[in-house]
Amino acid sequence: MVYESKIPVMMKRVLGLLLVSVLGSSTVLAQSGKWGKNATDSTVCFEKYNTFGALYNSKSYVEAYEPWKAVYETCPQATEVIYKFAPKILEAKINQATDPKAKQELIRLLLATYDRRNELYPGKEAEILAQKADDFWTYYPDSAAKAYDMYKKVFAMDPKALQPSYLNNYFNVVIKLYKDEKLNSFGLVEGFNDVSEAIELQSNDRNKLIAELTEKDTLGTISEREKRNLDANRKLLAQSEKLLGNIEKGIAPLLTCERLTLIYNDSTYALHTTDKSWLYRSVKMLSKKRIAADGSKSDCTDNPMYFKAASALYKLEPSAQAARSMGLLSVKNGLYAEAKKYFEDAIRQDVDPKNRSEDWLILAVIAEKQGQLAEAKRACLESARANPESGEAYLFLASVYGKAAGTCGSNAFEKNAVYWAAINMANRAASVQPDLAARAESLASAFRKNVPDKSIAFQFNYKEGDTYTIGCWINERVVVRF
Repeated sequence: MVYESKIPVMMKRVLGLLLVSVLGSSTVLAQSGKWGKNATDSTVCFEKYNTFGALYNSKSYVEAYEPWKAVYETCPQATEVIYKFAPKILEAKINQATDPKAKQELIRLLLATYDRRNELYPGKEAEILAQKADDFWTYYPDSAAKAYDMYKKVFAMDPKALQPSYLNNYFNVVIKLYKDEKLNSFGLVEGFNDVSEAIELQSNDRNKLIAELTEKDTLGTISEREKRNLDANRKLLAQSEKLLGNIEKGIAPLLTCERLTLIYNDSTYALHTTDKSWLYRSVKMLSKKRIAADGSKSDCTDNPMYFKAASALYKLEPSAQAARSMGLLSVKNGLYAEAKKYFEDAIRQDVDPKNRSEDWLILAVIAEKQGQLAEAKRACLESARANPESGEAYLFLASVYGKAAGTCGSNAFEKNAVYWAAINMANRAASVQPDLAARAESLASAFRKNVPDKSIAFQFNYKEGDTYTIGCWINERVVVRF
């Protein structure tokens, strides 16, 4: 009985102490100015903050709006969480709004939160302004010029702050301004270059990180968090590549070699002889591959400006792109030994595996032209290793094998067995990259006509299904097929 009578007294003491503690904390925080001007404000802010935080975490964004707004207005400096949560809460409220005037007020409030966040919590200005620009374009699609200026401000600050979806929307702004004749061809090309360079910078960082985490994954030392990071970066890299591919397809008819001549010529070059950015963009645009309806590829490197710009860029900054451009020039002039050095330099510097894959493939072509077939094979395999999703290297190696017929072996069977290796490589190209199937089958079909026939194979004790190892530099094990 004595024990029971003491419980209410003890509880009152504890509650009293807690109340004093909370009021005391509120007073201290109020004095700091972060949680309101006085203890009453601080108490309200604590309550509302916890309320909208709980609602946000349960994805009740519309319901979180009122308590969120109370905190935003009463104690805007309390915590950065107010601004991190703002977009989803306000977007949900905007989508629910039916009154046009109320909707506009909410949109203006959303945009204002980005400015206030940068003011109160600096350090991520470009990233926050990128989000603001993207939201502005979403809600004001008729204000393309203003959205363009907002996006361009972010590009000037940090191109890596614009994630793939933002870059896509930025280019939609560029296209709209171009169609409305508020941007000319120069502006269109500049917009494309903005996107491609931002993606290149982002991809370089992601490729480095992916390489590091992939090595950890292979060794079994990767953490669960790093695995999630690896998957996320692979997805973002794929999104970026898809975006750039779609943009290139869309503007290809507008950026013909003839039209680029109006942009990159002696007059414009004279104004940019020491402008690395302009030179870089010019050689990249002029060397970009264009795919015709028949699948053939071409570029605009016949433009005399390509030689001037590439040479000037390499002198100013012998980067991977500059080395690659000089390599292409050397190939065009038949200077293969010189070209080889440039492409090897590009491979050493570039962190993008797809760029390295293409460079290795060009080295394979150079080696084949010089009659260095073993070196051509090595370069093809390096190309395939750098980009496992491409079958181009296997397709080229198939043709190299086909040309080697008659040079490996001492009799009719051995010399023509090379064609089986060539067929295998053509089939491998199609399996790795299905859109190469037609070209691969055309090549394989031609090779099948020249494999050893049954009678010749029989003379050397080979029949259907037997295996044979081709010697010399090819060194491939093949199955006898008639």
